[in-house]
Amino acid sequence: MLERLLRPRPAALKSWVHRPSRLLACRRLFSAAAVPSSTRERVSIPCRSNSSISIDIHHALSSESPVLVYLPAGSVIPDCSDEQEGVLAALAASSGCTVACINYRFSARYPWPNPLHDVLYGYDWVVENLLPKQPALAWIGVCGELVGECKLGTSRIVAAAVNNPIADWVFPDDLPVSEPSQLPEPNAPEETSFPAGEDLMTWWSQQDEQQEQESPKVPTKKIKRVPKPPPPTTWTSNSDNPLIPTLTLSGERDVLFRRLEHSFDRFASPIHFFRSPHGKLIYPPSDDRFASSSPTELPGDPLDIESRMDIDHYESFSEDDASPEVPTLVRCRAYARIYPPSSSNLSLPQWRITAGTQSPLLDQARELSKMLKRSIARQTLRSRTSRVLWHDPDEKEKYEAYAESQVHLSSPEGVGLWTLPSDLTWHTRLEQMGAWMKDKLHKR
Repeated sequence: MLERLLRPRPAALKSWVHRPSRLLACRRLFSAAAVPSSTRERVSIPCRSNSSISIDIHHALSSESPVLVYLPAGSVIPDCSDEQEGVLAALAASSGCTVACINYRFSARYPWPNPLHDVLYGYDWVVENLLPKQPALAWIGVCGELVGECKLGTSRIVAAAVNNPIADWVFPDDLPVSEPSQLPEPNAPEETSFPAGEDLMTWWSQQDEQQEQESPKVPTKKIKRVPKPPPPTTWTSNSDNPLIPTLTLSGERDVLFRRLEHSFDRFASPIHFFRSPHGKLIYPPSDDRFASSSPTELPGDPLDIESRMDIDHYESFSEDDASPEVPTLVRCRAYARIYPPSSSNLSLPQWRITAGTQSPLLDQARELSKMLKRSIARQTLRSRTSRVLWHDPDEKEKYEAYAESQVHLSSPEGVGLWTLPSDLTWHTRLEQMGAWMKDKLHKR
């Protein structure tokens, strides 16, 4: 599977991946004239030596209004500028905030980590130029669609809404299915030794109970049972969705990341803030030998580097066109990570996550929601009691209920995209999300 992703794609596939869907021609459901043109402007932000980016701003009526930062879908959904303008206008009208859309660059010309740098430059500009001067009013909301890059835990960000988030660029069909007991360990030691699928505080109590209940027992013969196949994932069941098919997402990853290991970055795949990746790369033996060799062990060459490059260039014409060895992606054990760190003053904002029932990214949205709730419950318990373990089930239920109120996951019919609406309820959902942002940002 990895070789298929890493080898150069045929021109026909490249053109298909970047070709707008047939549905895009008839999806003009938004209107860019939702607000007067005088309230909109575009500014150019320099990115030091890396050219510049633009920010589209929809100003609120009051200069003391909070700011809503919008991160578009980028190259995953091409040619949707009209729909995006309608989304920005609807958000500005329903939230009462100044909406700033950071047009970050994410393409084959500007691969990762360019979009992360662009978002940080844009965010810093928004903080310096658009936030109210009074600290009590200087709050930011973040809203995005099909976004992976994320700036989790910034103190000014009090609310975040994401639509069909790409929380993990390592997709399920990249990893072969194997028994959990046979999974190898990650390449490097992890932050904790807790399984990623378990709640840290609950896992500890279960281990203590097992140790107390353990007693010498007569060994019995275990009956080997045939393991049940795992349930189908939404990535598999919704793979042929016409709006965001899985082939397009996998192809985009091949273009947007120069190397597969770049997609493991926590800012590219935010789920890795809370757990380690489910996969690891096994590099060819030749790469390992060369990387682990000291300079004295490497073969000497009396020629200077320019002469050697010239010789290698001419010798390359007589070599066979053998495909280079590529690293192999295999499934491995995943362990929990603690975020935000206990030594920091970071706090997670309130979340509103949306992914449609026909979206291949629904499972990722569910996992992100679960990890956020666990992190918020753990952080709240630690900040209020200076403890990291539950005392009793009642206390556990109390903090889990609080975490439920901080993270809301909704799964509407269809895919649920804002810029590619598949039904007529998109405007209502967008207004509800804007009203939620207004409630969280204006009442503070």
